[in-house]
Amino acid sequence: MNVTMFSRLKPGFVYNDISSDITENDMDAVADTWDMDGREVYRGTRDPRYDHANVFWLYDDNLERAGCVEHSLDDHADMRISWFRDSEFGTLLQEDWTVKDDLWSKLPQHVFDRFLNEGWTTPDTFLEHCLEGPMRIVTPSMLVVRPVVYTCSVCGRRSLKKKEGCSMFPSYLEFPDRSKTYFIDFDFVVHVPPDDSVVWSMLQPQHDGGSSRQPMQQELVQEQMESLPSLEPKSLPDQPQHPPNSLVE
Repeated sequence: MNVTMFSRLKPGFVYNDISSDITENDMDAVADTWDMDGREVYRGTRDPRYDHANVFWLYDDNLERAGCVEHSLDDHADMRISWFRDSEFGTLLQEDWTVKDDLWSKLPQHVFDRFLNEGWTTPDTFLEHCLEGPMRIVTPSMLVVRPVVYTCSVCGRRSLKKKEGCSMFPSYLEFPDRSKTYFIDFDFVVHVPPDDSVVWSMLQPQHDGGSSRQPMQQELVQEQMESLPSLEPKSLPDQPQHPPNSLVE
C-alpha cells in the first residue's frame, strides 16, 4: 500500500507514493541499529531525492520501511521522526486514527443501490453526487490538495468539474456537517480521527485571500500529487450489511 505523509520539519511538504519497500538508495547499504522514540530500527543512508532536509528512512527487523527521520539542513540536532501507521490518515498526519468498516455498509439500501447502478463507486464520483447535501467524504489526498467546487452563477448547480455552457465560479470544498463527514481511503474503508485531531481545523472554511495554511499547501504540493497512482476501489459487496438512517439527505 502506497501512502502520503506530511513532513514534520517543513510544513506543507509531502512525501508521496511511499511504501514499506526498501528504497533503491538503501538496497546495498550497511545499516546500523538506532533507538528512535524507544523503537530499535535500522537507519538507511541519506535519501538524495530530498533537499528540504536530510532524510533517512527507518526499517524494522523485517527490513520493511517503518518511518523516517528528518534532520534540519542548518542544525543536524534539530530532527523529527515520523512513523508508518495502520491508518493512511494516521500516517499522513502522524496521529492515532482508528480503522472501521467500509462506507458502503453504512448506506441505506436505496442509496447503495443507486450509487452502484450509476457507477458512482470512486471517491470523486461519490463526492460529486453529495455536493447538494451535507454529506462529505474525505480521502488523504484531499487533505493535501483541497478539492475545488465550481458553482453555476445562473442555476446554482455545483460540480467538481467545470461545465461547458455554464458561468461557473470556483471555491474550496466546504464541510457543513461534521457528523456527516467521513474519512475514507480508496477502498471506501472508514477511518476515524482522534478527538484532538488537527484534521477538523484543516477542514475549516478556506478563502483565497485568507491566511490559513491550506492555500499554501495547494501551491506547494500540487505538482507532487500529480505523481500519485490512480487506485481502483475493491469490489463492492452485494448489499450493505447494517444500513442505518440516510446519510445523504
